[in-house]
Amino acid sequence: MTGTEGIKYTNQRVEILNFIRDNFTHPTVDDVYEGVKKKLTRISKATVYQNLKFLTNKGLIQEVNIKGVSRFEPNLTPHHHIICRNCGSIVDFESKELTDFSLELIKKMKEYKIESTNTNFFGVCDKCK
Repeated sequence: MTGTEGIKYTNQRVEILNFIRDNFTHPTVDDVYEGVKKKLTRISKATVYQNLKFLTNKGLIQEVNIKGVSRFEPNLTPHHHIICRNCGSIVDFESKELTDFSLELIKKMKEYKIESTNTNFFGVCDKCK
């Protein structure tokens, strides 16, 4: 189980969390590194990566793998994503009906211990039309 107990909030973790919480574009490790480096000029990409993994494991942010690339987001509620095939923009999409449907399917999969689910929709955004 994840949780916030026993977390040491270092300056690096605080800046990474702030960057993720202020950025709803689902940034990659490189995006987070470039953003945080503006405030913490001596931070390394390895430190950013390790802290992103730590914060994900503690349940403070969520890692989403889209097209083989790890991205991070602050939205921890069950939701889905709409992804533009042209520009790559990602938008959160909340649907109680789709989430409930997913949960019903999971209940039928008794041979697995499902830990999470997500659905991605691909199309072209209004800017790219």
